[in-house]
Amino acid sequence: MINRSIVILFTLLIFSTTPIIGLAQQDTGHPAIIAAEQFVETLDKLDFATAWNQTGIVNQSYIDHPEWYKKLLAVRPHLGHVLKRSIKKLSQYDSWVGLPDGEYLRVSFITTFLNKVDSLETVVLVEEQGEWYVSSYHLR
Repeated sequence: MINRSIVILFTLLIFSTTPIIGLAQQDTGHPAIIAAEQFVETLDKLDFATAWNQTGIVNQSYIDHPEWYKKLLAVRPHLGHVLKRSIKKLSQYDSWVGLPDGEYLRVSFITTFLNKVDSLETVVLVEEQGEWYVSSYHLR
């Protein structure tokens, strides 16, 4: 009886701590995923000022607006428009290296641009005061 209870408890813990992992196929309406998609779509339009406003305090304290603009301008216009983008992976964390503890979600996209095939875009979001904001963006 005790072993069966442990198995049931372990099963419940597994399923109760990993619901966000299945969102790529099931629930693209999650607020963090919507925020990540809106962010990359804003970058696609080369609207870096609006993209800056979609970042949170964590990002804005790490890099100032002129440096942010300069880095994006050096790369994004040369990629061309997006031909295809899909979510590759979702990962949830309660801490991130070098950042305060909190609720973090990493959304990885496989993106095909006109001038770059199969790029990996990674958007890390942090929950700040009940809203999801971009903490960092990486493109490989």
